[in-house]
Amino acid sequence: MKDLEYRDDMTDEDLDALEARLDSVAERYHAPASEHERSGGVTRGTAIAVVVSSLIGFAASLGLILSEKEKLTNPDAALACDINPLVGCSKWIGQWQNEVFFGISNSVLGFAFFSGMIAIGLVLLTRSTISRLVWQAISLATTAGIVWVCWFAYMSFFKEGSLCPYCVVTWFATIPLWVTVAGASLHAGHWGSGGVPFGRALVRNRWYVVVSVWAALVVFAIIWFWDQWMIVL
Repeated sequence: MKDLEYRDDMTDEDLDALEARLDSVAERYHAPASEHERSGGVTRGTAIAVVVSSLIGFAASLGLILSEKEKLTNPDAALACDINPLVGCSKWIGQWQNEVFFGISNSVLGFAFFSGMIAIGLVLLTRSTISRLVWQAISLATTAGIVWVCWFAYMSFFKEGSLCPYCVVTWFATIPLWVTVAGASLHAGHWGSGGVPFGRALVRNRWYVVVSVWAALVVFAIIWFWDQWMIVL
């Protein structure tokens, strides 16, 4: 950012160039959604974020499905996801927290959810557009995903005192997915003009938000389970 700094030895030409660069930065900072975004499309970076986040969540859900299948087939099986007494997935398999919705495993629901988001992300990556109703639907779906993350994190930290590694990976995938989808949807005006300023701020600062939440989760997990970490590590 040194090219945006004022110096005492600047000439008039340098000052004009600095002013032009500052205007350009300010324009990007306050930039409204493009016509393509308002029509239901997204930037390439946003589409990639959706695809990558969804792929990570998809892989974690698939891994948990395979672990559940192995455990149900062979109850005495030693699962690869069982790292130590604190971090493992065996404890969660068959628990009511893992089958809240109509007895369907969370991993299956996550698999379906992330599969759908991958498909939508790939569509957006081709510069195609999706309708306002679809944007609202995936915004609600990712918001439901964040609510589930908060609830399951609560159960993990405060009730069961155990972390399912595949579940934690889906948490870390859902966070950027929600921030990206919510930001893009609000910024483009798919929820009306009232949400545009918040959407613009979310789009502009999405990775600050994501990394901050990731870091908070990691720090909290370290502090909350400090005694257990000292035993298992």
